Formats: sequence, C-alpha cells, structure tokens
Amino acid sequence: MKKLYAEFGSADGNKDTVFNIAPDLATAFIHAIQDAIGVEPPRTAQTFADLTATISQTSRVIQHLEAFRELAIIAADRTSPHADRKRIAAAAAMPPSRLYRVLEKHGQPTDRKKTGNHPAEN
Repeated sequence: MKKLYAEFGSADGNKDTVFNIAPDLATAFIHAIQDAIGVEPPRTAQTFADLTATISQTSRVIQHLEAFRELAIIAADRTSPHADRKRIAAAAAMPPSRLYRVLEKHGQPTDRKKTGNHPAEN
C-alpha cells in the first residue's frame, strides 16, 4: 500500500509535513475536516495487513484526538467561572453526563454552587 503525506502550512510560510499516512485514513481525515456527510469504508487497503495497519494508525489518531479534546474542554471550562458548559458539551458532541465525568477526571468542580463560582451567585 502506497502511503501518503500531508503538508500543513500557516500564513507566515511555516510548514509541517507528515509522512506515511494510510491513504484511507487520509481520506477519512479530509472528509471529517470538511464536515462531509457519511463515512465510506476503506477503498485503498485491501489486504489483511494493509487493513490492520490502517486500523492501527486510525486508532492512534483517535486516542490522541480524544485526549486533545479533553484538554481543550478543560481549557474552555477554565476560561471563566461563567463558561457555558452546555455549549462546551455541544461542541464536544457529548452528553452533559460525560462532560461532567471529563471535568471531574481533570479536577474541575462539577458543581459550581459548592465552589462559589456559580454564575447566579455573582
């Protein structure tokens, strides 16, 4: 299976290049970033070895992005004691119960009334 590469550039001319991307993962990533509707099965990977390599690389990306999403959620919540947790949950595409588990995991108060940081108290 021929691997792909991607370049990410900024307006000031800096570039990051990533090599050895599984083609089907690259396609899925592009569709996800473009907010395309529907998900297609792998088309390039056909053999068991190619499919398991694609699965492995996809799993590593998912694990990294899930950890990054949690850190972004915590950063958003810490921007203000009035941070809108409903908007954070909607942006993270997760139910409030899962958002509160993430907040608790990272030491954020789940009940702002107990900490004195509830918007209604200020």
